[in-house]
Amino acid sequence: MRDHDADETIEDEERSVLTARLVLRRPRTDDAAILAAVIDNPRVASDLVTVPHPYRRADAAAWIAEGRAGAGIVAHIAVSRQTGQVVGAGCHRPSATRPGGHQLSFFVAEPHWGQGFGTEIAQATVDHAFATSAVERLWCAVRVTNGRARRVAAKCGFQFRDAGMVRSLAARGAVPVEHFVLEHGIWRSLKAWGASSRGAHSQAAMAATHSATMKDLETGASDDDDTSHAA
Repeated sequence: MRDHDADETIEDEERSVLTARLVLRRPRTDDAAILAAVIDNPRVASDLVTVPHPYRRADAAAWIAEGRAGAGIVAHIAVSRQTGQVVGAGCHRPSATRPGGHQLSFFVAEPHWGQGFGTEIAQATVDHAFATSAVERLWCAVRVTNGRARRVAAKCGFQFRDAGMVRSLAARGAVPVEHFVLEHGIWRSLKAWGASSRGAHSQAAMAATHSATMKDLETGASDDDDTSHAA
């Protein structure tokens, strides 16, 4: 590996975002082949209004170069922490039609559908956008036929704003979409509420554990009851 490549790898690792099951890192040149294979799947491409179909390696390479150039787009490849497989990707960029807003997009490779990765990728991308930049609001355009993405948007706190038509490169024409928006202030409130809820849940769990322990002591029971001891 060349010194420049090694430096890029270290920099990418430092910029990575960790979730429970994923590492979200900046895309690299050698990701182009796998990205092209994943997005060229018609079932994936049909839900993404900003990508062409067929989706070639050159298309993936151009997206990667744009993301690494820092030209407004902030992109991450989502890689399984367990297997190292590419699970999907998420990105946000300044909106061309919503002044002051950024457009969120994400996808999951078909073999990983139905496992909650869409929500994990979208939430991590949203958190990164609001926590590390001056983004005031995020927009998400969802095709009306894409119920999975609509549910992910709702889980992330997005609210329905309006419906309309957008040009889809994959469909080679206009398609109906629903627009959802998440304001920075709403996101901040949701994060604070989530932290408070987790704290309350933790306290309740500790109380329940303490109560169970006291009951065990009163009845003479313990986790070691069926274990032999030598004096």
